[in-house]
Amino acid sequence: MAALSHFFRSMVFPLRRARLSWALVAVLLAIHGGISWGGGYDRQFGIYELLGLQLDSVRHWKLWQLITYAFLHGSWGHVAVNSICVLLIGAKLEWQLGPKKLLFISLAGIFCGGWMHLLLGVTTYSLLVGFSGGCAALILLLTTISPDSRMFPIPVTARSLGMGILISELLLALIDPRLHVPGFSSLGQHMVARGLGNWFEMGHACHVGGGLAGWLYGRWLLRPTMTLASLKKERQRREG
Repeated sequence: MAALSHFFRSMVFPLRRARLSWALVAVLLAIHGGISWGGGYDRQFGIYELLGLQLDSVRHWKLWQLITYAFLHGSWGHVAVNSICVLLIGAKLEWQLGPKKLLFISLAGIFCGGWMHLLLGVTTYSLLVGFSGGCAALILLLTTISPDSRMFPIPVTARSLGMGILISELLLALIDPRLHVPGFSSLGQHMVARGLGNWFEMGHACHVGGGLAGWLYGRWLLRPTMTLASLKKERQRREG
């Protein structure tokens, strides 16, 4: 009970000051609400075609799609999952690092996730939407800067959880039978034959790209910094 109580306190406290996180969620919900009110995906396909990420469109220099795809979603369940992630993880990062760093890593995760989606051999006309690249970046950033913390209710360290997520998403991206990766695609075909083909409808490559952005940014934040004491010590070493 003590662990559960501490978990909820650690989640609720940052939410009270997470203005940017709440603003991001409000934007995601407002956009999807407007599209749903206008008839949903079928009637608003032009918006998805203009702002969703497609390889053929990027080849024709519609580079804005590498950011705008993240603000469209396929369903209310899709936008709800990403919104919860932004509130729970983003609010904590906003409290620890500030809104500017939160905005930077969210956009970096979206951008890198979009490129990874394109680079891992997607078909020319496949459409990617959703904030999950940004969410993956938030999760990996949090697990990187707090590597020894426990991620309740999962009984593992944050470092192990982050690496587990990243490796799992990479494997799921590689075994997609549509990519025909030698040694991997046969496993994907086996999953499809067992009725698990819907696993490959998710943007695993996007999650990998976003996760890598979060991990690299976390490593950069934890880099050793040069202090006055270390400068003096280095000078004494050179002069001695």
